[in-house]
Amino acid sequence: MTEILRLCAGDEGVCEKLSALDKMCVGADGWSAESFRSEAEKDNGIVLYFMDGEKVTALLSGYTAVGEADITSVAVDPEYRRKGLAVRLMERFCELLPDDTESIFLEVRESNSAAVALYEKCGFLRLSVRKNFYSSPRENAVVMQKLLKG
Repeated sequence: MTEILRLCAGDEGVCEKLSALDKMCVGADGWSAESFRSEAEKDNGIVLYFMDGEKVTALLSGYTAVGEADITSVAVDPEYRRKGLAVRLMERFCELLPDDTESIFLEVRESNSAAVALYEKCGFLRLSVRKNFYSSPRENAVVMQKLLKG
């Protein structure tokens, strides 16, 4: 489980596992297998994950666009939390970004204090709040940004 894997087109079984982990961690708002597949197939999409045997234990998805990047999902199986997997995925995501990337954005549930603390540890700052951004349950999102340049 030391190697970070990158999802490639054709990894059908992995997409199902990514979706199952995301839904376990996020709930009804979790991504479908098709969403992970679609993200990985984009030229600017990045889907990273860890495996322990046949089990996906952690994932990060995101994309790049004109000088910035967005992290769209981060999930870690509860049995594997507090082992540095999310930090390692975020570091690898940053390594894969184009040289002209100036900042990374993400949204996180306002009540998810553990995730907010993780993102702050990784250099993200709180920018704003998006009212009623999430459903199931309805909740605000904290918008966070990490400056890479400037």
